[in-house]
Amino acid sequence: MAEKYRTYAIPHPQWKDFPNNLPPNTRVDRMTRDRISIDPDPALDIFEITVKTQHTVRIYRRKDASILPLFVYQHGGGFVTGGLETDDKTCRAIAKRCSICVLSIEYRLAPEHPFPVGFEDCWEVLSWASTKEAEVQLNFDLKKGFLVGGTSAGANFTAGLAHRYHHSPPSPSSAPITGLAFWAGSWCHPDVRPAHLKPYIFSVDEIDDAPGLTKSSIDYFWKKYGAPKDDVRYSPLLHEEAEWKGVANKVYFAICGWDPRRDEAILFADMLRKQGLDVKNKVYSGLSHGFWTTCPELPISEEWEQDTLAGIEWILQ
Repeated sequence: MAEKYRTYAIPHPQWKDFPNNLPPNTRVDRMTRDRISIDPDPALDIFEITVKTQHTVRIYRRKDASILPLFVYQHGGGFVTGGLETDDKTCRAIAKRCSICVLSIEYRLAPEHPFPVGFEDCWEVLSWASTKEAEVQLNFDLKKGFLVGGTSAGANFTAGLAHRYHHSPPSPSSAPITGLAFWAGSWCHPDVRPAHLKPYIFSVDEIDDAPGLTKSSIDYFWKKYGAPKDDVRYSPLLHEEAEWKGVANKVYFAICGWDPRRDEAILFADMLRKQGLDVKNKVYSGLSHGFWTTCPELPISEEWEQDTLAGIEWILQ
């Protein structure tokens, strides 16, 4: 089945000449952990708070909005880098166009804070966000929509968090998660791929020339993170397939075609469909892991942003 996806790894025409002409520090600036003053936006209220769990989160919401749905977001960075600045542009765009309160989490990073610290930080914030106290403080209503999502490592967290939340909710009265969004996600260490899926996951072994992520860099990040390969908080694809039933109503995937993680994303999307979830996925053929962060000036990166906004709007419908 996965053989037909090999053509997705042929580099996109927009990519071929672009990487050698990046503006200085394009990637570094986006992945910084330094505290940077928040650029004001005339349409948005953007502010940071330390929630009850003592974790910093950044809130984005339209100035002209009243009570909104909620989107809890986890940034990417291989578990070892990144921060609130990494996906600030995307969070602004989602809050502005989709009329949703975005809560972006600054979880602690490895290797100073190895597995499972980052995951558990996000779980604590997600649990707090599900409370009436949080609804009142930030003026959102989970009945209007409760979305969880992330990019790369943040997408990895999202899957494990959603599974735990569904099967072991923070409280008996916790509102259900209604939607999930995954961008360039990873859901299983290559060495512990489920036996029945292993014959269909070629990309992690074959794509070793892509910018942004290779099998060797996957191994590098894993060693820094320190997670047991078969811990479901790191490899959520190891959960029984039937356990994903009811985890959310709708799921949106953005999948990079020239990405070692491509095949597991496609298989995970199919798995969720089989369990009755409404799933949409978009494959960006010939584009590498998180290309929109590395190369925001590409026209295809603007297309990705518009697709992302449409995907969130679809979940909220």
